[in-house]
Amino acid sequence: MDAERDEAPSSELFEVPAAVVCASCGAPDCAGCIGADEPTQGSGVVAIIPWERPVGGLGSRFWQTAKLATLESQAFFMALPDGSVGAALVFALLAELLAVSSVVLTIGAVALAVVPGLPLALVEDHALRQWVVRALAWGVPALSLGMVGLHALHGVALDRAALRAGSTRTARRGLRLGLYACAWDFITLPLGWFSLLVESGIGAAVRALPLALNVPGRASGAYLRGFHRLDDAAARRASRSAVARSALIGLLVALAAGAAFVAWML
Repeated sequence: MDAERDEAPSSELFEVPAAVVCASCGAPDCAGCIGADEPTQGSGVVAIIPWERPVGGLGSRFWQTAKLATLESQAFFMALPDGSVGAALVFALLAELLAVSSVVLTIGAVALAVVPGLPLALVEDHALRQWVVRALAWGVPALSLGMVGLHALHGVALDRAALRAGSTRTARRGLRLGLYACAWDFITLPLGWFSLLVESGIGAAVRALPLALNVPGRASGAYLRGFHRLDDAAARRASRSAVARSALIGLLVALAAGAAFVAWML
């Protein structure tokens, strides 16, 4: 049932305009000058990411997009439209900053519960307080940027793996996929998860718990099958290849960045 729900298109993602014309030439009877690379594929149904819509509040558009990209990941990424990389990058940065900050706050709350004397130690020990402030001021943005970079790397790797698997697509939307995939971290980490709990109840929150593990594979497969038009076997091979390559590069970069950060803090 969950898989069927995830594959069902959401009304928040798709719009049917009153009059459909070609975005390139303006003709109402044109099948689409670039229709072969468009997610509408001549249907007249336009996929619009809520975050990129010109109407609605910032928080509402962010929340709708984060939920769609995570809870309805297959429909979202199968119909991922072309668009601004800048808009997707802003979304990704916001999602990761909120996700990382919520983890830091959760760890801080646990630390205060386990070590009741920690606040007094921070007040009295100037060196400790300075170290913690510096670690937070640099660590949170750095980790957020690192997570954005890792997701972006995975998206680009998906496009490259798809080409090696036989895709004939000339357009590339993997980078946008990677940036919007940052929604997964937000929804499955404390702030997003508790927001989902408050809005949708315990059932939806419980169903969201395993998504951090299974959404990447499902979303990547949907993108490879829907946009690159690979068959199931080729999509699985391309997905595994992209994960392996991006994980290796990400690990090497993370080790180098971590060593530099520790050396700087010490």
